[in-house]
Amino acid sequence: MIQPRYYRTIWISDVHLGTRPCKTGSLLDFLRHHIAETLYLVGDIVDGWNWGPSWHWSPAQEELANEIVHWRRRGANVVFLPGNHDESRPSLVEELFGPISSTSSLIHTAADGARMLVTHGHQFDGSLNPNRLLPIIGSYAYARAQRFHDWYHRQSGQEGDEGRSLSDYFRYPARKAVEFLTDFRDRAVLAAARDHKAAAVICGHIHRSDYRLIGTILYVNDGDWVQNRTAVVEEQDGTLQVIR
Repeated sequence: MIQPRYYRTIWISDVHLGTRPCKTGSLLDFLRHHIAETLYLVGDIVDGWNWGPSWHWSPAQEELANEIVHWRRRGANVVFLPGNHDESRPSLVEELFGPISSTSSLIHTAADGARMLVTHGHQFDGSLNPNRLLPIIGSYAYARAQRFHDWYHRQSGQEGDEGRSLSDYFRYPARKAVEFLTDFRDRAVLAAARDHKAAAVICGHIHRSDYRLIGTILYVNDGDWVQNRTAVVEEQDGTLQVIR
């Protein structure tokens, strides 16, 4: 029997419950084999943009929601920080996880005393970023993008090298377009850290884990559970790391 790993804090984001690409089984296994005093759900845990005919809810997703509830019941401090995909549907989040502590951003104090700003990350998008318009465009276009995502990953899992090369040919511009829609500038992260007198910023949103310095500010991104399956953890001494 595999013994669980103990951490002071765990950060996860961009699970996108309610969609087919959600790596439900992987995250459920992760939560059952890792324990923390505090679990931060750093936005886009539920995909409210996909609400409607395209909504996908499986027994495995129900089991994952119940596991998060179980964390709360056994005494873990579970905090939800809404992302751009779930901030408009707080009632749905509460229906799945029960009454849960929620805030758009907060300061986490690490074991070594470092102040860390935690927020989803869509707050760093520029005012002209098309990502802000996607909820207005509606769920139809978003559902079509989800179907393309599903198709690509089915193809890449079934095809040989030649098939994957063809898929990659089409995927590269699509991936760059997604990064354009969700990426934000370092200077916005730096400004937020300085405004909050924080030594680090921990966020999600762009579906790409990261760990680096922006000037003197530590920038850590916990990635996602749609494709990359990554999280950020804090050891008992305050050390942070990104784990897959």
